[in-house]
Parts: sequence; structure tokens; C-alpha cells
Amino acid sequence: MQLVERTLDVLLTLSKESDGLSVSELAEKLSLPNSSTHRILNSLKKSHFVMQSSETKKYRLGYKVLTLSSNIIKEDNLTLTAKPFMKGLADKMNKTIALCVMESENVICLDYVESKDTSMFMVRTGFAMPPHATSAGKVIQAYMSLNQVERIYLNNHNKLTSNTKTDLESFLKELEEVRLKGYAVSNEELQLGVQGVACPIFDYNGKVIGAVSFTALKLDNSITEENIDLLKECAKRISESVGASL
Repeated sequence: MQLVERTLDVLLTLSKESDGLSVSELAEKLSLPNSSTHRILNSLKKSHFVMQSSETKKYRLGYKVLTLSSNIIKEDNLTLTAKPFMKGLADKMNKTIALCVMESENVICLDYVESKDTSMFMVRTGFAMPPHATSAGKVIQAYMSLNQVERIYLNNHNKLTSNTKTDLESFLKELEEVRLKGYAVSNEELQLGVQGVACPIFDYNGKVIGAVSFTALKLDNSITEENIDLLKECAKRISESVGASL
């Protein structure tokens, strides 16, 4: 725990020093031994969280920190952009509409709009779900590289219900169909009696950055062409609002 706290102190201190600090300067500010400070900086440097000037030998924050902050900003922007479209779709379909992204090897719900029908499968902000068993996970992975998909799948392909697919070859074939159709379906693969449909959200580079989905009880027979078209239109409007050219 002490090492974590010291590492965070190093990052916070460097964030206030645009010109950077030497090992001794940083050690003095944090009241740490030079040797301990040097070890922390070396570790952060290897991970690209700090960089060292070849001329002054001083350390300052690396670009990876900027990447982390930009990812947070992008997710905030995506949530704000998607919200009105999700509300409109939830009112029109009377379904729970969720906005999801891939975080590491899990599908994370960034936001959701609950329908008036409280019998739906419950999702919550920050809720983590296995990507192989969810429509959002499938539709995002459909646009990933084969290596990424295989790594994620092999690390987590537990059989959650009798309908969960646990064969990689079958899963990859399904992802090909998802790309062709433009949407993915989860048919009682995460929870018995519950179905989900998801469509991809693209950014201005044509990269999939998330998915918008709806969940419903299977007894409702909600997976219709009309509802899928409404979801596709919602995803398209969100994509266009974040700069995608579709």
C-alpha cells in the first residue's frame, strides 16, 4: 500500500511541474530517499506514465496519462451525446436501453434508460458483463481483430446458461454474421428468459467505441424487424453525433 501511495504522490507532483523534476528534486519534495524515488520513476517510465528528457534528465508526465484522461473524456462525451437518443428510443419501444463499452475484458454499462416495464432484466451504471454472453459484447467484438477476440474469449467463456456458446469456432462464425447484419443478439445466454439486441456505435475514424442495446423478456417476442430497425437508427444517430460518417 505504501508503494502505491508513493507512486501516486510522484504522479501528482509531476503533474504540477511542466518543466519536470530530477530524481533528487522529486525526492526532496516528497521526503523520500533518492533510491526509492529512482525505482518508482524507472517503473513508471517503462510503463510510459512518465518520460525523461535526454538533455536535462528530468522527468515529467508521459503521454499514457493523457490517454487515460482522454478516454474518460470520450466516455463522458459519449454518454451525454447518447442520452437523448436513448430516452427517445426507450419511450418509443418501452424497453430498457443501455449504453455499453468494452473495458479490458468486460462489457461495462456506461448509462441506461429504464423503461416503464419494470419486469426487464436490470442493468446499472458500472455493471460489468461477460462479452461472450451479451449482445453488446458480441457487437463490439465483431469489429475487433481476431487476436483480440480470441484472447478475450479464451480468458472468459464460462457457460452461464444452457444457451451460452462455449465453442470458439462457433463464436467467431457468429461474429462474422453480426458484421454482415449490423446487430447482435443474445438469446438467453446471460440469463434464462431474457434476450438482448445491440448495435455498434462508431467514431469519426470508423472505429467501434461502444454499443447501444435493449433488453426484454423472451415471452414479449420483442426481437422484431421493426425494433431492430429502431435500434439501428438510434445507433446511427449517436454515431453521427460523435462525428462518424455513415
